[in-house]
Amino acid sequence: MFNGFKIVILFSLFFCLWNVRAQKIDLKDYENKAQGYAILSAQYSNDAYFIARQNYFLTAASAIRQNCDSAIHFSQIAINYADSAYIVAYDSCLFAKNLIQGAKTYQQKALLRFKQITGTSNSNFIYQLSLEAMYAMGNAVADAYRASLELDWKEGFPIDKKRDVTRLESDEVTFTTIKDLYSKRLEEIKNELLLLEIEKNKNTGRQKQEISNVIAQLKAEQKELLLKSKNSDDKLIQVKNDLSEEMLQIVDKDLFTTEKKDFYSENVPIPTSTVIPKGLVYKVQIGFFKYQLPQKHFDGVFPVSTEKVDNKYYKYLAGNFNKYEDAKEAKNILIKKGYADAFVVSFIDGAKVPISEALKKEKEIK
Repeated sequence: MFNGFKIVILFSLFFCLWNVRAQKIDLKDYENKAQGYAILSAQYSNDAYFIARQNYFLTAASAIRQNCDSAIHFSQIAINYADSAYIVAYDSCLFAKNLIQGAKTYQQKALLRFKQITGTSNSNFIYQLSLEAMYAMGNAVADAYRASLELDWKEGFPIDKKRDVTRLESDEVTFTTIKDLYSKRLEEIKNELLLLEIEKNKNTGRQKQEISNVIAQLKAEQKELLLKSKNSDDKLIQVKNDLSEEMLQIVDKDLFTTEKKDFYSENVPIPTSTVIPKGLVYKVQIGFFKYQLPQKHFDGVFPVSTEKVDNKYYKYLAGNFNKYEDAKEAKNILIKKGYADAFVVSFIDGAKVPISEALKKEKEIK
């Protein structure tokens, strides 16, 4: 009966995006060695996680023990890279250094479980050890990747240094992915617990106790993931706010998009009265309204800013362009999206100017 129940656990993927082994990064491509070491630690942890998950499907103890030889090797490499990331990281990266230490703790736990598997032939014990190794390495992957976002190894690097645009965009993608992974896993745990409670009531004695132990493990994992999910949500909000402000200072047509869904929200409001970058700048005015509109009205459009006019009206502007044709193209896209009143406006050194004057300035710049 318990073997049938195990199928429920087997189909749960602890971080579905990490099930396939990725090609390892080349450390020489990373100026920030602390970040590179953390990513490598995550990648080798993922390899070990993959093996632990494979082991849970296998029935032959000899094949499982043979797999563990590779898992032990990957775990040891992951631990070495975690140590390297911690050592070379600047001391001000306290949060990230704690994360990489946490990853190492999970790696060490998984390593111990892999070693225990090689010393036993008890099938139930092997399955339990493989499950624990899988969860531990899954957590190690998440923590090491998160640490890679915060670690820096340059001496004298200030804690409050603003990251560049590429880093912010990378952070947004990473934390969004982590948030989705946590949400999926939490939903899986919820469903598993419902099934396990039903299964527990059908069993007695040792089998019932084994199911109860798994339920306790899942609840502990659920509690930990809820905390991590909350922390990731907070970090994602911070990253989005920083990214929104940063993009409004960059004049680049490639930053404009109408496909950035669910970016602005109550926690990430559309910036108000932002400073327009120096030089020649074109924007697209999306609309002029008596009342401030909800963020959802402009869902997908990025970057967007709003200004209060005469202390009672609100106008909304999108993008920053240095060429009129680029702004015009963006305007046409917005019109097709339903913003029928969109039109191009121009600024020189922050002051609004007629399009004719802007075009003259653009010609001079060429």
